[in-house]
Formats: sequence, C-alpha cells, structure tokens
Amino acid sequence: MRDMLVFLLFIGVLPACFLRPWFGLLAFTWLAYNRTHDLAWGFAKALPISQLIAVFTLLGWILWEFAPLNMKDRRMKAMVMLLAMIGLSILCNTLRLDAQLDRYTDLVKIILIALLTATFVTNRDRLRQILLCITFALAFYGVKNGLWFLLGRETLTGPGGMLSDNNDFALAMAMTMPLLYYLSKTVDEAKYAWLVKVGMLGAFALTAIAVVATGSRGGFLALATVLSAIVLKSRIKVVAVAVGVAVAIVGFLTLPTEYKERLSTISFSIEEMDSSAQGRILSWLVAANMIRQEPIFGIGYENMVYDYHRYLDADFIPSGLSIEDARKDGRVAHNSYLQIWAESGSIAYLLYIFMVMSTVFLLRRLARQSRGGRQDWVVPYCKALEVALWGFISGAIFLNRAHFDLVYQIVAIAAAIPIVLLTDRSNWDDHKHIRPAVANEIQVGHQDPFERGGHA
Repeated sequence: MRDMLVFLLFIGVLPACFLRPWFGLLAFTWLAYNRTHDLAWGFAKALPISQLIAVFTLLGWILWEFAPLNMKDRRMKAMVMLLAMIGLSILCNTLRLDAQLDRYTDLVKIILIALLTATFVTNRDRLRQILLCITFALAFYGVKNGLWFLLGRETLTGPGGMLSDNNDFALAMAMTMPLLYYLSKTVDEAKYAWLVKVGMLGAFALTAIAVVATGSRGGFLALATVLSAIVLKSRIKVVAVAVGVAVAIVGFLTLPTEYKERLSTISFSIEEMDSSAQGRILSWLVAANMIRQEPIFGIGYENMVYDYHRYLDADFIPSGLSIEDARKDGRVAHNSYLQIWAESGSIAYLLYIFMVMSTVFLLRRLARQSRGGRQDWVVPYCKALEVALWGFISGAIFLNRAHFDLVYQIVAIAAAIPIVLLTDRSNWDDHKHIRPAVANEIQVGHQDPFERGGHA
C-alpha cells in the first residue's frame, strides 16, 4: 500500500514537472533531501523516480521556461571551475577510472541542480518556496528521530542516501536547525501563523535532539556552532546568551551517559583520544602526505579509501593504534577540506574554499545592507543560509562530506538573492511581474547589490 501511494504520488506529478519546471525543481529537491521513496518497502524503493522528475523538469525548462544558466555570479563560476578541476584530476589519475566517473556523474547532477536553482529563483515567492521545501524535507527526520529518541528508541540515521551514515545525518540535521529557526520569522502572513511558528520552533528543538541521538562528535560540533551563531546574532544578546547557557547546561545534564563518554574523548592530546579519534588524526596525516606528493591534481576523485596504504607512513601512527589496526583497511579523510585537497588538488581546494566562504560574506553583506529598509524581509533568509553554512564549515572539520548537495544548493540560492532583490525593487514602481527569463538578464555587481537603485 505504501509503495503504491509513493508511486502514484510522484509519477502523477511528472506532467506538472514538465509544464511547470519550477514545480519540478521543488519536487526533485524534496526527494533529494526527504527521500520519500526510501520510506517504501517494496518496488517503489527501486524506481528511478528522481531521475524521471529531473528529465521532465529539464525538458520543461528547455521548452517552456528557458533562460541562460546564471553563470555571471562569481560563486557559480567557481562551482563550475571546481567541477572542471575535479574532472581534470580524474583524467590525471586513472586508478579506478570507472568508479571515479560514476561518482563524478553524481557530482555533475548536484551542480546542475544548483545551477538550475540559481537560474529559477528570481523572485521573493520562489526564494521562500525553495527554502521551505528544503527545510520541511529535512525537518521531517529531525522531528521523527527526535521523538523516537525521547521514546527510548535508537534512531541513528535517516532512510538512505547521504542520510544513511550517522555522521552525515547529524550534519544535515544541524544545518536544518537555522532554517527552521529563521524561517519561522517569515510566516507571519500564513494562515494560523502562530501555530506554524510554534510548530517550526518545536521541530527546531526536536531536530537538536535528533543530532544528539546520532552520537556523532562532528554533528555535536556543528550543533554547538549553529546554536552559538543563533545566540550571537540575536538582537538581545545578553538575554540570548543567558538563555543559551541555561539550555546548554540543562541539555548536557540530561544527555545519555554513553554520549557524554563519547564527547569526553574530544581532546587536543592524542594520548587521551580513543581509537576512533586517533584514527581520524591518522587519516589527516595520510591526507597531508597525499597533498605533499600530489599537490596539483591530487590522487583522484574518491580515491583516498582505495589508495590509502600507499601514502601511509609508520611514523604517522599514533601510540594508541597498532600498525595492524592502522593498516587493517582503507580510511576516508574524516575532514571535508583535506578530502577535496588530497583527492582533487590545490586548485580545486582553493576554488571550494572561495565558493563557500565568499557565500558567507555575501549573505552577511546582503543582510547588513537590507536591515531596516523596505527589503528587511530578506534578512531572516540570509541569516538562515549563513548559519547553516557555519554549521557545515565547523562540522566538516571532522566529517567526510565535501560534496554535500545542500551546500551547493545554498550557494546557488545565495547567488540568486541579488536578482530576487532587484525583481522586488522593480515592483515598487508598479512594474509588471518580471518573468524569469527577463529577471535573469538583470545584473548588478555583488559588491553592492543596491548600486543601481540607491540604498534601501
């Protein structure tokens, strides 16, 4: 019954995806993060529903709503250049070429969706819709796993895909929390707005519990960063800090004993770390060795786990690990930055860092320039995306999730916000609604997104 419901629901939306490509992008985004088909138990779980929706959406975009991809933003240029550099790295490292190309195809799809997102998000309504779609798709598992944990049941992961690993799932949930918190401030015009707001804040709390339920130390770091950033961005900082500290103390006292013991292994002294933490340090040292030996193009995309032993030096092995344990199997980098640097080279690494960090600075600038004016409505959106990125930036220090779909889509949405603001400004003069094809042609230097119209 569940399989048939999922099948009819998403096969039934295919005509809408073709006729309304924007709807198709929302449907694909929902499936990418919610993975509704993974909740089925039978034939629907194996159906290529996401691929079909993507094909119908692309056909509809070409036929009905075609506009050149938004490539004028420097972050989107960096994204495409990053893709090209990873492709060049693969050509220079043919070890496991078939497997590399298979994973590279997945990355191409991720970046293509990000490019479509930057192209399609041209007005305020679409900005709100895409962010709510992402938020509710992920928050479903935050609420579900948070409740399950409170009921005493073990819920470490999501249903599948990138949510199948407890560390990746914890990172995704931590990044969802600022979306829930700040978007709750944008629903005042909704029917029963107070109820929606209370529901989103309740989901925020349950999602925090879901992060704890994973037992992930990287997830805990991302959670702490997100909560700290929300407190520091509060207008009433003294009260926010007091409340934040009180909540943190109560939360820590109520943590399960096993989780406290796991967190206690976080240390700057290698001797005091457990074997898992020491294994991470070892992986970082191996990644550094890869970078030293292959600084330009790296060792090849997703090749670290298979080429690990060739770069393992006995001098790297911490005292708490035996040589047998260190060489037992291949390891990933356990650090997204070292992962991309070791596998794809220094140029790819610099492009990646620029793409992420310039997006943070863009969002901060847009929020600062819009605050207090007629476009103050965009501030919660900018804060939501910025804090979500801070959660990723911190959590990625211990997690192997460099090419996380959500990061690329956040970058794309941030790159589209200046166009959204220009479209919004054009309506102040009672202009007609600007179609996406026209809105995409409006360009302005991102150094000052209000340059042509004066400061709000």
